[in-house]
Amino acid sequence: MVDDYEILKQKSDNCIKLLENHENTSFEKKRDDLLAIEEQIRLLIGNDADNIDFTVLSKRRADLLLLLDQRRILLNWMFRETNEEVMRMRLVNNRIHELVNSIRAKMADVCEWLVSHQRDCFEDDFEVEGTLKFSYNGDDSLLSYEGANVYGSDYRLMIAANNCLTGDDPFHFIELHCRYTDSRESILQSGNLDDEMSWAHETPGNFDGIYIHYCTACACRDWGYAIQDVLQLDDYWAETHLRIQKFGTLDKN
Repeated sequence: MVDDYEILKQKSDNCIKLLENHENTSFEKKRDDLLAIEEQIRLLIGNDADNIDFTVLSKRRADLLLLLDQRRILLNWMFRETNEEVMRMRLVNNRIHELVNSIRAKMADVCEWLVSHQRDCFEDDFEVEGTLKFSYNGDDSLLSYEGANVYGSDYRLMIAANNCLTGDDPFHFIELHCRYTDSRESILQSGNLDDEMSWAHETPGNFDGIYIHYCTACACRDWGYAIQDVLQLDDYWAETHLRIQKFGTLDKN
């Protein structure tokens, strides 16, 4: 069975090769090829976004991930960056930025609370993790926009399939390693992981005047979603996890 590392390697090595000469073809040609790719996906998983066969997903995981990444590349090349899409990107990006900041704030709260309380004999130090994911739960998980229709994609089915395959992978992952001797200032400084730069250069559009969050760029670059998909994602799952740690050795006396 092909593992995830090999799948990702295949994606990076083969997808551009499979789509070479497409970047400079006409919009109509790209759309025709996009529809052909989606038909291949449809033949594997069926037409019902709410009843995808998980057995097929498991058996044909590598094939589906490659097809979905070809679809992502084509859609990103086709992206027109209309006024409607720029406005939607501003909305989506702001929401993702708010969610990431809320995760970081909660992580800092947890760290600060633990440091301010006396630890027991079990505890040496701790880790706090924060994740942000997209979760597909039917039509209500998507917020369509009128201009998306021009690209011709079956967004609902493709997003559902991709989420089944990659939904456990977070768009954003933060991890803080803390000791009880850490100061409040050092914890909050560690929690400030924003690099204060726009990642618009990692997206298909220019988005002048919009501070594109790193997490937004990752969503339409690393997890099989095209930018047109990301502009419709409307069901996010944010989590914060605490891991208490104890280190020990055998009593040599």
